[in-house]
Amino acid sequence: MIFRQDLYHLLIGQSKTSYPEETGGLLLGNVVNDQLDVKKVIPLSNIRKDSRHNRIEINPLDYAKAEKLAISLELGVWGFYHSHPDADAVPSDYDRDHFPFTEWWYPIVSIRKGEFADLRCWQLDPSRESFSEITIKVLS
Repeated sequence: MIFRQDLYHLLIGQSKTSYPEETGGLLLGNVVNDQLDVKKVIPLSNIRKDSRHNRIEINPLDYAKAEKLAISLELGVWGFYHSHPDADAVPSDYDRDHFPFTEWWYPIVSIRKGEFADLRCWQLDPSRESFSEITIKVLS
């Protein structure tokens, strides 16, 4: 997965600002040679009413707006990122059960005590039993 530095900092900044609650958003871009080239990051609000410290829910209308924007920019919606406050940047069993697509990229931002700790990216295997870690390349 390839990020421009400004987009990389956008999702880390959003994750720090939202701490101690989870936050997230969508990744728009192009897939070239099985690699996501992220062109736009769409931060979204966490609309979940409970367990906001370890769960996120996005508004379906926000997803629909992101799809419409992606089409207008000739991009695709290819990923969902979210934060893990005071937890590692690895997918949980809950993530495995709720990530919608095996073709998407799933960056997870670890924020500990309000500070950035780690960012790792994952793809859900077609069996939905495990994840594969994806290398993140940040362009300056």
